[in-house]
Amino acid sequence: MAGTLPVARTHDWSGLPSELLQIIARKLPDISDFVNFRAVCTTWRSSALVSNPPPQLPWFLQRRYSLQGDLSFYSLFSGKIHTVPSPNSSGNWLKGPAHDYILLYNATSYEISLLNPLTDRKVVLPFLDIAGPCPVRIGPDPIHSEECVVLSGNSSDFKTGILALYQPVERDWVVIEECSLHNRDAYYNGMYFVNEETGATKVINVVTRKVVHIVLPPPEDDNDCHHSPRGMTYLVQSAGDILRVFLHDDELLQVKDSHFHIHRLDLASENGGKPCWVKISSIGDQILFLDQDSGFSLSCKDFSGFRGNSIYFLKLQSQDIYEPPFYFLCRYDIEQARTELLACPLSNGGTWIVPSLR
Repeated sequence: MAGTLPVARTHDWSGLPSELLQIIARKLPDISDFVNFRAVCTTWRSSALVSNPPPQLPWFLQRRYSLQGDLSFYSLFSGKIHTVPSPNSSGNWLKGPAHDYILLYNATSYEISLLNPLTDRKVVLPFLDIAGPCPVRIGPDPIHSEECVVLSGNSSDFKTGILALYQPVERDWVVIEECSLHNRDAYYNGMYFVNEETGATKVINVVTRKVVHIVLPPPEDDNDCHHSPRGMTYLVQSAGDILRVFLHDDELLQVKDSHFHIHRLDLASENGGKPCWVKISSIGDQILFLDQDSGFSLSCKDFSGFRGNSIYFLKLQSQDIYEPPFYFLCRYDIEQARTELLACPLSNGGTWIVPSLR
């Protein structure tokens, strides 16, 4: 019939082959897109298993100053803010950075627990006489696998520092050492790497609980201290290496003036057999994610559009002593030695978490 509009064709998207749906699902680096994908229909949900999620870019979890339950996250991939209700986090301080689970600490009861902030699943850990713990390492899945939890902090009487290891198989804590410990340490392959006040790095075998190496700091000229009287040293495990990442920064410096020097730990040094730090100018395809307490590394190969050889970090801005700290989220390009400000609306600081539905 003349003038009749053509009938629009409809497509049965649920009929797509399962193999194709799995390929599509594996290319969703933001957990919110993965959730929306699973919500389309039963066929899509069965092709995108929670037990086999795609590699996820970290979300930035905003620090909170009231101990209420709602948590706010910033997604690097979408640039969006996500607010998630989390009743189980009420009354607890949040400690990270972490994969899947963050550490909860109750300053009244001294209870330590693990929490998946997306599913609100909480697992209470055995009692440990420690105040204000900071996680050195929380593995990708400490609940469903044998991944350990390593943390450091002060004893409840603040008389000594404690380094402790929780092993899910034994379901108990092992105190590795009692000494003065600091944040931004690292744990890898049974070894704990400690930042000493002297600038040296102490390497502890967590099985024998013995110090196996004392690694002297890099030469002062490498640290370029005359350009930045203040800064922070991070020890980070990255693609099997231990990196010493020094952030030259000051709250009075502008964002563009913040910069890093990076060294790789060489335990098999030809320098008389003594372990040493080797200065490097690239970390390859790795991306470092640092907060105020610690950091971790991911490969950019899993995330299209994101460049490796870079560092995402927090820049503390000059502040009034009566106001909460104010932070900028920044990205540092190691090759270009250049820092750029990111458009993150969260300014209270916080920590990184790799989101998971497990």
